[in-house]
Amino acid sequence: MEFHLLDLLIAFAGGVFGAAIGAFPVWVLCGLAVLIGATINLTGGSPDYMNLVAWGIFLGPQTSFAGGCAAAAYAAKHKLIDNGRDICTALVGLNKPDVLLVGGIFGAIGHIILYLLLLVPNYSEISWTNTIALAVILDMVIARVVFGNTGVFGKLPVGANRWKPTDEHSWVIYQSDPLQMLMLAIGVGAPAAYMAIILPGSSGLVFGFATVAYTFMIMGYKVPVTHHIALSASMITAATGNVAWGITFGILAIYLGELCAALFVYYGDTHIDPPTMALVLTFTLYPPLELLHVFEFQSEWVWLVPVIVALLGIGLFKVLRKEKKLIPE
Repeated sequence: MEFHLLDLLIAFAGGVFGAAIGAFPVWVLCGLAVLIGATINLTGGSPDYMNLVAWGIFLGPQTSFAGGCAAAAYAAKHKLIDNGRDICTALVGLNKPDVLLVGGIFGAIGHIILYLLLLVPNYSEISWTNTIALAVILDMVIARVVFGNTGVFGKLPVGANRWKPTDEHSWVIYQSDPLQMLMLAIGVGAPAAYMAIILPGSSGLVFGFATVAYTFMIMGYKVPVTHHIALSASMITAATGNVAWGITFGILAIYLGELCAALFVYYGDTHIDPPTMALVLTFTLYPPLELLHVFEFQSEWVWLVPVIVALLGIGLFKVLRKEKKLIPE
């Protein structure tokens, strides 16, 4: 990836666009572009659409989504919107050019961060991490430090359990129960992994379906957030050729997403995206495991791996969310 000033201008424009229509709506457009790109790939077309449009400088989340989130944080700091975690509102309605300017600046920052991350050499056949996702997260962390008041990890009230969501302090409350998460991981991760086997090159299909479904969330319907499950499951399956490993990483993705939500979102006042952070972690986990030859375990017993990961995850959440008993004086 070469660095050009024109690219920086387009990244700025992507951030402005993301702020104007809202970070979440622009993320849906990115998902739609991924869905189109996956279809083109499956029909033998060029990967350029996927690389240059869906994940490109203008529409890619490192510019448009990150810029939109930063603009929301800025708008909340200046009392223009009620909540810096509101990434659904189209900020163009505020009629404040400075809000869009901030979106553009952080879109450009996201592009610069991605450029720097791509300079890090890979030590495996797969990229050392999901560089786009990591660029998004770093951009969001910068936005919180600059515009937020809660610190990177949020302000935890005295006596509160960081890991236990409440109606006031949560991310997506209706999918925060570990059994609910497990069902969603299977419901999305299994077909994503299966598609990666029967339709090689289809890694964006289920991801695209999951992302486009957020249109209904913007309308107010309760829709699960599952694109990190789909991408993790399809990526690992494509790399290992084994659906069981894909489902394992799908389960890991949703559990990691909720843990990241507890770390960054429950008590934070700006948006640091939990699914994106989960993708950073799952993609970063693959190369060292691949170097350790873990994925060479391909017998029928490999199906025990997702079962074990599921049980460990349920147990972990049970322990973390356990109410502390008061010790009488």
